[in-house]
Amino acid sequence: MAGTITVTDYALGNIHVLSCACVADAAAATFPDTVLPRVEGILWDLETNPGATQPTDDYDVTVIDAEGHDVLESAGLNRDTLNTEKVPIVYQQTATHPSVDATDVLTLKIANNAVNSAVTLIKIYIWGATTA
Repeated sequence: MAGTITVTDYALGNIHVLSCACVADAAAATFPDTVLPRVEGILWDLETNPGATQPTDDYDVTVIDAEGHDVLESAGLNRDTLNTEKVPIVYQQTATHPSVDATDVLTLKIANNAVNSAVTLIKIYIWGATTA
């Protein structure tokens, strides 16, 4: 069975959440690259929660813009295979949160997994976000 990523978005007060339920391919252990809904706001936190069939330890999550830049600022690298992890999304040089614009095309990518049918839930928290 081919891998899937199902994205839902919802509001929690001033926070907007992109929730991505991810299942790797049953034979190739790959996740499909997935264009996210267009949002506008300040990227706040990233949360990853491995499922019952856990991905490879230190798997990587990136969100790539049209210019090839990871807007998560490397916050999604080396995710744990056993535990839910929540980390802030910040520029390393200035410790400030990056922002995204509704015109940005953002693609979720998951790499470095070797487990067939691995499951993970990825949540991206965006402060002051609106959907386009």
